[in-house]
Amino acid sequence: MDVVTGIVVAGVTTLVIVGGGLVIGFAALFRRRNGRAISAGSPPGSAAFGFGSAPMAELSSTAGSALVRMDDAVRAADHELGFAIAQFGAERSRGFGQSITVARTKVAEAFRLRQLLDDSTADSDRHQREWTLQIIALCEQAGAILAQQDAAFAGLRRLEVGAADAIAHLRRRTAATRERVDTSRVTLARLEASYSPAVVAGITSNVSAAESSLAESEAITDEAAPAVTSAGVSAVSGTLQRASEIAGRAEQLLDAVDRTERDLASAEVALASLRESTRSDLDEAKKQRDTAPDAESGRAIIDAMAAVDEALATGSGPADPVDDLHRIGEAVARLDLAMASARNQADRLAHARAAYAGTLVSAASQIAVVRDLIGARGGGVSARTKLAEAERQYALAQVETDPVEALDTIRRAVTLARDADALARYSA
Repeated sequence: MDVVTGIVVAGVTTLVIVGGGLVIGFAALFRRRNGRAISAGSPPGSAAFGFGSAPMAELSSTAGSALVRMDDAVRAADHELGFAIAQFGAERSRGFGQSITVARTKVAEAFRLRQLLDDSTADSDRHQREWTLQIIALCEQAGAILAQQDAAFAGLRRLEVGAADAIAHLRRRTAATRERVDTSRVTLARLEASYSPAVVAGITSNVSAAESSLAESEAITDEAAPAVTSAGVSAVSGTLQRASEIAGRAEQLLDAVDRTERDLASAEVALASLRESTRSDLDEAKKQRDTAPDAESGRAIIDAMAAVDEALATGSGPADPVDDLHRIGEAVARLDLAMASARNQADRLAHARAAYAGTLVSAASQIAVVRDLIGARGGGVSARTKLAEAERQYALAQVETDPVEALDTIRRAVTLARDADALARYSA
């Protein structure tokens, strides 16, 4: 859970802080109608230039393509940062890491705007055009930031004599990753024996894929080694960067196996706690059912209790604690609604705190699964938009001080993550 939380919060907390400033700035930028401000302010040849009067279908397509492209670019930049640190050191690579953070924040804000366009609220034509142009502009800005930093590193690589050290680092890295393969294979076999195939479907090929990636990285490194001289590294730096990225992919594949095991263990604990608290909720509901103020309220409680009983029933198939958390959580939410008028504020807060813990585990696990899926197989703009919004809601839930609102927020994150998963699997 610490790794998952770190991944999500590190990428999204900056957005929560900076997002307000971006929105204010864009409000002034788009005061003029039909997006003329951004069209006039963008240089010829840029993504946003000349789109002020373009048809919405064309704008939407351009924005969607830009979002997918920049989401992939930020992921690739994360991989490249590891190679840069290995070659130049953490201090000389600090600016690159900061640039990636800024670019990621802009992409996250673009995804937030895309979510606004995708939601059920009917937006005016003006808002649709302005928000879509903002998405294009944000992607353009993120791309410019990454391109500028990449150019700076390209210059360093032409001057730096560090390929021998980079190769040594790569070989140590791939050797250390190879030592993890057998352990990961045992972990995967244990998970496959203990849980439903649906639970581990996303990682069943991870170990074999990691071995293939390691072999490819080692082959590229061995091929590049003879070209290393004391005169410079320009002839092999790009090759070594590619080998580093492939080695990083192997690490991520094995990390996903380990993360899945941790998440499922956390889900088992959270599920046991949720079952216990839900049975207490049923006892409370029985009392409220017998003292309901009217027949309609009584019927709502009875129906909700039946749904909870069904959700609590232990299935005969392989275990799926994450799905059980979601299924029971939805039934409990229905029971909460039926009993809302009967509970006092203290009861509502206590119940929300108890339900939040299990839902947080479910959200973290499902977000991580979708991130792995999109990273491995790609995904369309809709899946990435849902994922970005799930991550944003996840971060917001953790800083929310009202337990009831925090529970509602983390439930939204779960729903969005499940939607993102379905969309990603469909597009893949």
